[in-house]
Amino acid sequence: MDLAEFLFRKAEGNAKAACLLAGNAEMDDQPVWYHAQQAVEKWINAVMASRGLPEEPTHDLGRLVEVLVEAHIEAPPRADSLDYLSSFFVQQCCDEPFDGEPLDREAVVTMVAEVGDWAGRFVEL
Repeated sequence: MDLAEFLFRKAEGNAKAACLLAGNAEMDDQPVWYHAQQAVEKWINAVMASRGLPEEPTHDLGRLVEVLVEAHIEAPPRADSLDYLSSFFVQQCCDEPFDGEPLDREAVVTMVAEVGDWAGRFVEL
């Protein structure tokens, strides 16, 4: 299994977790957000690997999209909205309280599914 396929499969696991957790009203937003961000990050990295780009050591989804665009690779759907996932992820990793709006779970689940479909067009499984 090559790196692109490995990352793609790992992203699928995070996406499944995000979807399952999003449907549980008793679950806090944090794990939903975490798995959604990780799925998108891994799918972008899978696309980068499939095109021979080096891995970018960042959790900043906006930066990863910039790398794609600089390499003339189609950006994922809702590329301008992906920072929404990054902002919460970075604050949680640094144990900072998040003072933004509650997570729109339906929108995040849709975003994750769209990015997964996009990545699937690039990664040969």
